[in-house]
Amino acid sequence: MNKSFNCSNIRRVFALAFFVSIFLVFGGQGLFAQTYVTNNGIIMEKVADEDVQQAERLNEEAEIEDEKERERLSELTDDEADIEESDDIDELFGDDAEGDTDQAISTPTTEIVKVDAKNKPVEFSGNLSAELGGYVWFEPWEKTKPLATFSNTLKFIGRPRSDFYVYGSFLTQFPQMDFGVYELYFDYTLFGKADISAGKRDISWSLSRMLTTNIIDERCSVITSEDAAKRPSRTTADSKFSLIATVPVLSYCSIKGVAQYESREMQDEMPDYVSLAGKFEANFGKFSASILGKRWAKADAQGFDPCFGMELFSTILGQNSNMFVQCLSHFSSSSHNLTRLKWTTGVYKYFESPVMLGLSFEYQGIWGREEVSSGGTIGQFKGVQHLFAAEIGWSHFIFSKKWTFGCKWFHDTGNDYGTIFPAIGIEEILPHLDFKTTAPIYYGSQKKFGLVFEIVLNLSY
Repeated sequence: MNKSFNCSNIRRVFALAFFVSIFLVFGGQGLFAQTYVTNNGIIMEKVADEDVQQAERLNEEAEIEDEKERERLSELTDDEADIEESDDIDELFGDDAEGDTDQAISTPTTEIVKVDAKNKPVEFSGNLSAELGGYVWFEPWEKTKPLATFSNTLKFIGRPRSDFYVYGSFLTQFPQMDFGVYELYFDYTLFGKADISAGKRDISWSLSRMLTTNIIDERCSVITSEDAAKRPSRTTADSKFSLIATVPVLSYCSIKGVAQYESREMQDEMPDYVSLAGKFEANFGKFSASILGKRWAKADAQGFDPCFGMELFSTILGQNSNMFVQCLSHFSSSSHNLTRLKWTTGVYKYFESPVMLGLSFEYQGIWGREEVSSGGTIGQFKGVQHLFAAEIGWSHFIFSKKWTFGCKWFHDTGNDYGTIFPAIGIEEILPHLDFKTTAPIYYGSQKKFGLVFEIVLNLSY
C-alpha cells in the first residue's frame, strides 16, 4: 500500500514537473520575445531620435554656412575700412551749385549687392539720381541760374560658385556727358581665405569722410586749395585696370597688394605705366593698425615721390562711430630726403536714439619742402598748411515727413579762406522726391554767399 502510494505520488510529481517545465519554457520564450521587442523598440526609437538630431544639426550647420556666406558677400568692398555708414546726414550735403561744393565724404567705390548664390546666381540692381533746381549768388550778385543733373548706375553681380563672382557697373552722367563701364572685375577666393581680383576697378583706402587720405588716388599726393574745397565728380576714368591680391596672415592680420595700369591706352613700355601699392593690416578687437605705401608709375607725368604711411583705426566709441589717425610721408627717389609730410586725424559718431544726430570732425596738416606742380596747378606744399572740416546733422519727423537739419564747415589756413554750408532736407515730399536747400557761404580770401533750391529724385531698383 505504501509502495503503490509512493509510486503514484512520484508519478504525479514528475507529471507536475513536466507541465511546469513546459509552461516555463513557452512562457519564458514569450516573455523574452516581448522583452526583446520592447528593448528593440527602445533602441530603434533612440536611433530615430539620433537621426533626427543629426539631421537638425546638419540643417543648422548649413544655415550657419549660408549666413556666413551672405555676410561675407555683404562685407565685400573695395576698401577694408568699414567707415561708410549710411545716414541721412551724408545725403544732405550731396551736390551743390556749379561745382561750388564743399568736400563731401568719400563715395563708396563699389556697392556689392547681397546675393544668395544658391537661389540667385545673377542679380541686377541700380541707382538713379536726378536733380532739378536753381541757385543765385547774392554777393557778388548774379542772376538765378538753372541747375539740372542726372546720374544712373546700373550694376550686376554674378556668382556661379560660392568662391567666385563677377561684378560690373555702368555709369551715365549729365552734364559731365560721361557714359561707359565704370567697373568690371572678378573676384576669386582661394581656399576660403585668400582673394584674387582683376579688372577695371575703383579702389579706395581712405579713412576720411571729408578730407583726402586715399593713398591709391593721386589727389592724395598733391593737395591744392581746389582739391580740398570741392568734391570731384565720379567718372568712368576713376576706375583703372587693377590686379589685387589679399592674403590672410595668422587669424588677425592680412597683406594686400595692388598693381594698377595708369594709362587708358596700351603702351609699348607697359611696365613703366604700372603703379604698385601695398598694405599690411592687423586687427585687435575694436582697433586696427596698418602700414602702407605706394610707388607711382615711372611714366607718370607728375613725378610723385614714393609714399609711405601708417594708420590707426578704432570703433571704441561704439556702433556707427570711428576714430582714426594717419600719417603719410613722401621721400625723394634720388636724394632719399623727406619732401612732403601729411598727417590727418578725425572722429565720427552717429546716434540713432534718442535722437538721430551725426557729428564729424577732421584735421589735416601738410608740410612740404618745395612746391609741386600737379596738372598746371601748384600744390600748396611749401611750408605748412592746416585744413579743418566739421559736420553736424540732426533728423526729426515733422508732419510725418523726415526733416534733416545740418551744417558743414571747412577752413584752409594755407589759402586763408573757409566755407559754411547750412542745409535743410525733407524726404519724400512726393514718392521718391526729396527737397533740399543750401546756403553756401565763403569767407576770407573768397567772399561770396548764395542760395540753392533742389528737387532730388532718388530711386533704387
